[in-house]
Amino acid sequence: MDAILRISGRCGEGVILAGEILTLAAARSGLEVFSVKDYPAEMKGGLCTFQLRLGDQSLVSQGDRPDLLLAFNEQAYQEHGHQVPDGGLLVYDQDVFRVEDERLRAFGIALTTIAQREINFLPGRNILAAGVIGGLLSLEYGKIEEVVRHALRRKVEEVVAKNVQALASGYQQGLELRPQVGLPAFQPHPDQERLILTGNQAIAMGALAAGCRFYSGYPITPATEIMERLAEDLPKLGGDLVQTEDEIAALAMALGASFAGKKAMTATSGPGLSLMTELLDLASMAEIPVVIVDVQRAGPSTGLPTKTEQSDLNHLLYGGHGEAPRIVIAPTTVEDAFYQTIRAFNLAEKYQMPVYLVSDQHLSQRMQTVPKLDLSRFPVVNRELAPEGDGKYQRYELTSSGISPMSVPGREHGIYVATGLEHDLSGHPNYEPEMHRAMTAKRFRKLAQASKELDGARAYGPHQALVGVLGWGSTEGAVREAADRALREGLPVAVLYPEALNPLPERAIRDFAARVKRVLVPEVNYTGQLAQLLRAKYGLEAERLNKSEGTPFTPVEIYQKIKEVAGDEHARRYPQEPAGLQKRP
Repeated sequence: MDAILRISGRCGEGVILAGEILTLAAARSGLEVFSVKDYPAEMKGGLCTFQLRLGDQSLVSQGDRPDLLLAFNEQAYQEHGHQVPDGGLLVYDQDVFRVEDERLRAFGIALTTIAQREINFLPGRNILAAGVIGGLLSLEYGKIEEVVRHALRRKVEEVVAKNVQALASGYQQGLELRPQVGLPAFQPHPDQERLILTGNQAIAMGALAAGCRFYSGYPITPATEIMERLAEDLPKLGGDLVQTEDEIAALAMALGASFAGKKAMTATSGPGLSLMTELLDLASMAEIPVVIVDVQRAGPSTGLPTKTEQSDLNHLLYGGHGEAPRIVIAPTTVEDAFYQTIRAFNLAEKYQMPVYLVSDQHLSQRMQTVPKLDLSRFPVVNRELAPEGDGKYQRYELTSSGISPMSVPGREHGIYVATGLEHDLSGHPNYEPEMHRAMTAKRFRKLAQASKELDGARAYGPHQALVGVLGWGSTEGAVREAADRALREGLPVAVLYPEALNPLPERAIRDFAARVKRVLVPEVNYTGQLAQLLRAKYGLEAERLNKSEGTPFTPVEIYQKIKEVAGDEHARRYPQEPAGLQKRP
């Protein structure tokens, strides 16, 4: 059982804060939560929206249409009211506008009057509204107050007290209104060990668990929270964080720290990723481990800084000059973001190359309950260090795996040259054709080795299916929910999400395509970048579902496309030949 709440109002009115308070309070009350936010790039003005889905069972997506809309102004109602199903709930500030809507059960509350006259604190209107919703949902009042006090802990006590007063007043009104509303009664699980995290927080925690002790970065939406979290935690573990003047300096510093022996990371979004490209090539050429997080946003150029998109894939795979091997990992959930960050560091250290960890605004800024994290799932891997020896150390020794032991400054007989120029076994510049051929092959042997442990994917659904959905990244939750709905209706749907995008898990993809009749590739981009890659590499002709609006897929959008791809009952009973893949020559 679950319910979807949507809060909307003008940016600057505290819409996001109200939603985050309710999310945290629901999670601390033992409920499962999944929340997302939508906001413009401006500090004030425009419409801010927060959607919270809560229930007593695991939630994998933000859901579809809201069961309850809290509208702070008429624009919010006009924008979102039509998305509430017939008979759904509308709570609005009757001091700001009036509603006549026979389709919805509308409840006007004098939020402005109560905040301004009874509490004498108009800025507390959003907390008052949060209290109303908390009462309607029967959330434990003490949990909500605890969250409010923590959120406002840096405010003076008088301001905190006024907000708590507003919360109490709203909560009481919500309790009184609840019998008329008929929202479901959830069964909390307060004894379960659960965490409430955003994707960005999970990435920061995963970096710390992997042994990252240096971070350099430049603030950029929607990746900045990674740096903010690490700024608090890295110093406690003896690590260092530097806010640089730009993204070029950020990656340069991370490479310097890694060269010196520290596990290092930086994070950025599309525009910053473009600036880092040359240094990505340096990391590949000099074989320096580094993790680069790309939290995608809608582009190109500055694009839509606060909206989501999956449009950086081509850049992540091919961006750069020359042939520079890199690994690309794409987490699919908040929980997965933690584990895949550890894995990204392990791969960077083991194979001594740059690793892209690719997220997006929808994944990185969503807030979700996750099970207690298990550090044993991905034991930490450290780079292979050369023994302090006899002065014959060759940093770029040609080995069968392509991996050659590293040294760090200060190790006896471990000095070597790390350069962006092509080099010999000791790192000295060398431009001979044979040396370039040998070193290029060495660097790509490491990628071939990595492909052996990355030939896996997350699979769901029946082994044989009419429709197979093959996606990547943050769309997984909506796809899983849509597939479950189709399965309940008797339509066999299987799902596959690769754990790595470079190198792709070829065996898993070929097997998947062979056991489904039709393949659907959903992507939050315009051109279908993964679908094009699958066609180019494997000859896979897939149906495509592309969305380029700056918003994530909802389960119903995926479900409707699955039904379209499946066709009529005749197609289900007399399926076509398997989608198949072109055989290698």
